[in-house]
Amino acid sequence: MIFKRLANSTVVWSWVLNVLRAGSGVILLPLLFRELSKSDLGMNGVLFSLAGLALIVDFGFGPTIDRFISYAMSGAKTLEAHGVPQRTESQKPNYELLWELLEATRQLYRYLTVILFFALGIGGTIIVENLIRTEHALHPEFSLLMPRLAWAATFLAILLDIYSNWWGIYLRGLNEVRVATKVAALATIAKFVISVVLLLSGAGLLSLPIASMVSSFIQRRYARLRCLKLLPQKPPMEHFELKKLLAVMWPNSWRLGVQLMSTYMITQVNTLVCAHVYHLEASAKYSYSVQLMGYASMMASVWISIKWPLIGQYQARHDHAMIQRVLWPRIWLQIGTFFVLAAGVVFVAPGLLHWIGKGKELMPLMWLLCLAFSAFMDLQMSTCGTLIATGNRLPFIWPGIITNVSSMILSLILLRFTLLGPGALVIGPIIANSIFNYWYWPPFAARGLKTTLFRFLFSGPEKLPTILPPEHSVGV
Repeated sequence: MIFKRLANSTVVWSWVLNVLRAGSGVILLPLLFRELSKSDLGMNGVLFSLAGLALIVDFGFGPTIDRFISYAMSGAKTLEAHGVPQRTESQKPNYELLWELLEATRQLYRYLTVILFFALGIGGTIIVENLIRTEHALHPEFSLLMPRLAWAATFLAILLDIYSNWWGIYLRGLNEVRVATKVAALATIAKFVISVVLLLSGAGLLSLPIASMVSSFIQRRYARLRCLKLLPQKPPMEHFELKKLLAVMWPNSWRLGVQLMSTYMITQVNTLVCAHVYHLEASAKYSYSVQLMGYASMMASVWISIKWPLIGQYQARHDHAMIQRVLWPRIWLQIGTFFVLAAGVVFVAPGLLHWIGKGKELMPLMWLLCLAFSAFMDLQMSTCGTLIATGNRLPFIWPGIITNVSSMILSLILLRFTLLGPGALVIGPIIANSIFNYWYWPPFAARGLKTTLFRFLFSGPEKLPTILPPEHSVGV
């Protein structure tokens, strides 16, 4: 009985997925340190940064589509460019609208893949080629062929990821979080096993992108089959207008896309800057330190991330009481989990990787502590931002963009005119976000739930009337 309950628990499966992701990273990282030279290790970090484009190239459409699917699942008749739909009495999903969203998503991501093909194909190739030539000039033994093949494989993996993995977004929007998580777990296992086998076989820089391509094939196949099984037969869509639906998505999507791109500048472009200024060895220290702290955030965020589709449904019903009840215990679980895991990254990981990697290192202790603080605050910011966005309003976009650009400029100034070295890339974002974002948006998000931040955190959910009893909520 206990095993069956655990097997059917979305939380448990989400933990399994995040353990697989973080665990595979923790295992792969020592393998990369052992099997790759210092130059190849740095090049792998650069390729990882470029692969991060797959997360932002949809230009904000992914979260918007996810949110609109939640609204359609709650019975919404129409969608608004800003704000939640008008409350409806129906509790049944609007399947006609769900099919329209599916068809719009399918066509949209085809166009995005074509755009990415030309943009990343040109820009990414120029970046990688410059790094290869520079490193070869400094270290003549550095191979010219393998990094180029690895970039070609990474490029194809990114295109496949964008073209196929939107099915996973759609499946989560249907509040099939457990199934989507199981599919992602299967794909992650395949990616991990293939990566390890290829690394141990001497495939080097080609190992991870090849494994990523196989993982994308698996995730697309099973997520697609599940989505089509859940939806009824496709209705006639004579009145479906892609441009009209995209026009509703666009106002919030492009704003979110710009913010995601500016955030990408902080995390991933910093790796490229570090590679150019301090070459690939220093870039590897920064890149993998950020990755490990990212694993801690990813593991901690699972407590809340699995509930966003359901929270979106409650938001469409203006049921703030139920949102508070769902969020409150998970906020504290997220905080506690992050502190435990971040402590392991700061105090255990450096010595372990130094021993396994034969002298290869992460960033110094001081910078790891700063990274931990930055990651913790960013995790809370992400939670608050996503909560606000479930109301289909994004007031944090322009402050976020201004902060991100300021952060990047400040990091470059510190990099140029101080002796902080790569630590400037850590300090810059902390200073920029502390000016406004870190202290403004958490109270703002709490007010959207008809409470205050202090009262919500330390007194628990308000005793507000619920619109619907919990047992009648869609997707519980």
